[in-house]
Amino acid sequence: MDRTAYKNRHIKEHYDRINFVIPKGEKDRIKKICSEIGASVNEYLYMLVCNDLADGTSRMAEKKQGFNAEQERMLEKWQVPRKYYEMM
Repeated sequence: MDRTAYKNRHIKEHYDRINFVIPKGEKDRIKKICSEIGASVNEYLYMLVCNDLADGTSRMAEKKQGFNAEQERMLEKWQVPRKYYEMM
């Protein structure tokens, strides 16, 4: 087995892969930040996820807990369908 095949097999056995899709141009911004802090893009994104989940919850989950009464009234006034509430 050659070196590349060995590395690919090792990665497949020991790591999970997540595809991450972002708008054009954002990759360059992320790479620039990574080079400034001396980290790879993978290290940087993994660190962000770990920091977000450090206390066992996510800040994104906190945002998804719903709207207060005033926000609900505004959305109803604007006639925003409930199916779009989760996106906000």
